[in-house]
Amino acid sequence: MLDKNQSKVVLPSWVWKEGRNEKEAKEKAIEYITPNRYPGYKIIEIRGDISL
Repeated sequence: MLDKNQSKVVLPSWVWKEGRNEKEAKEKAIEYITPNRYPGYKIIEIRGDISL
């Protein structure tokens, strides 16, 4: 069963400035959401400036 406890993380502006498309933005978001900052977090999708 999937865990329905989801959190939204506001991404910094450099994620979209350095990422030219959604794939690159997701790679930058992965760099930002590290286990040290957000333990146990996993990126499901990116919607605008928010990562789910």
